[in-house]
Amino acid sequence: MDTKDVTLFLTIARLGSISRTAEQLFMSQSTVTHHLQRLERALGYTLFHRTPGGVQLTAEGQRLVPLAERMAALERMMLHPDEEQTPVVRVLSGRAFVSVDVPACLSRVVRQMKVHLKVRMGLYDDMVDALLSQQVDFCFLGEPIYHPLVRQVEFLPDAIDLVVPADHYFTHEFPGVQAIAGEPYIAFGRSRAPFRQRVERLLAKAGVYPQVRMELDSIDGVKAMVSHGLGISLLPRRTLNDAAYKGYRAIPLPGDDWVRPTLLAYPAAHAERTLTHRFVEIVRQYYDELKQSSS
Repeated sequence: MDTKDVTLFLTIARLGSISRTAEQLFMSQSTVTHHLQRLERALGYTLFHRTPGGVQLTAEGQRLVPLAERMAALERMMLHPDEEQTPVVRVLSGRAFVSVDVPACLSRVVRQMKVHLKVRMGLYDDMVDALLSQQVDFCFLGEPIYHPLVRQVEFLPDAIDLVVPADHYFTHEFPGVQAIAGEPYIAFGRSRAPFRQRVERLLAKAGVYPQVRMELDSIDGVKAMVSHGLGISLLPRRTLNDAAYKGYRAIPLPGDDWVRPTLLAYPAAHAERTLTHRFVEIVRQYYDELKQSSS
């Protein structure tokens, strides 16, 4: 039995999807399926039921999870005996935070705390599941999680700006939000993604229903499409620092509604840990300084 297959099994169990596991681990779905089937052959029983929405653990799979977690932990201890002496902080980040806010915060964390960081990206649903199962210590996200087992701290919100090609006529005179309806639109995120739903609610409030030409779940991808004249979009302002040399322009929108919250969430069971208090305080310092510099 290959321990890498066991680790892969745990990831599939956590995400409930072979396709999402493949995306997160940068593997093909066929490779993920091959490793899973190899593990099932070695064990002699089926680990997952296939469902229309993904996969679900069988009774045998549910019994294997705690054993697999112990095996993975033992392997880590054998391979990295010194690492166990340093606290491991597991961070999950939304795509809109991982390129700007998270590096800035974590650079402060490693200067002020002796920790080993494990960082990955995830979708909103991934974060909810990871927090409830205590498989992550902190999540950077842009929409609140309402659950008694999750605590969250709100920091400086981020404005939502209109993003257009550098030579677009909006850069000379922006007629107003209603003009967005007449332009090809590039939507950031899946249709169920909280940020996209927030933007669509704000547009609908203004009576605007854009012509969606395409949708991407990559902010850099959206910016590249916009810079090549394929459409316009709406993105968080703190992700737009590269506008000057990437061929697009950011246009602030009128009114106080065009903002997205900034939240740090963690399991309620970790609320009294010294590490949690210290991490939250360091993140708070970053956003307090960011607020002062932008005022």
